[in-house]
Amino acid sequence: MGILESMFGGDPKQYVHSGFELTHQLISEFSLTDWINGRPATSEVDQQYLDEMMDEFIESSNAEARRKGGETLSYSPEYWNYVQRAITDCALRLEAIESTDAVHWTVRLSTYLKAWASGLNPWALLYASVLLYQQNQARFAKRALEICSLFPRYWNSRPPTESNMAVLSYVTIRLYVYRYSKENLMDIGEVGFIQKLANDVEAVRREYC
Repeated sequence: MGILESMFGGDPKQYVHSGFELTHQLISEFSLTDWINGRPATSEVDQQYLDEMMDEFIESSNAEARRKGGETLSYSPEYWNYVQRAITDCALRLEAIESTDAVHWTVRLSTYLKAWASGLNPWALLYASVLLYQQNQARFAKRALEICSLFPRYWNSRPPTESNMAVLSYVTIRLYVYRYSKENLMDIGEVGFIQKLANDVEAVRREYC
């Protein structure tokens, strides 16, 4: 089982449960690709983006280590797990936004949902909501937007150690992966991300609701 598939699991929080429930509804409604028995699978394009981002991350972090007189940067297994989740989320969202017009919108939707499943990043679901609104799927789009609004309560319930490692993983990716950082995509590594999420959700509501 790959890193993406292994992340699709349960959580007692409403944000997570509601997100999984909506994901399964969308898989069924639009016959989304790259899902096997309700679980995400990695397409060739997904793997390309994941490999490229991981390679850049490792190359840049090792270059930083050499500048400091070492050979490679090492991470604890627990923290490395957070980094892998964040890289998966970042790579898949980057793939979705860089998709050409030739890519069917349901493929992009599937990619955003896989990104959300990998890291529970509310902006992955927010981008999915915008895409659904653009395709006149207001019922599902509104539900995705509502779930995004549940994120702050979920986030504040997490143990500080977990929260700190999750934030640091995105900060580290922004430091070492230029391709991602230059796109100014949102994540929990942003200062004041809770307020920025609220602002983005409200902006989508004003435009589409």
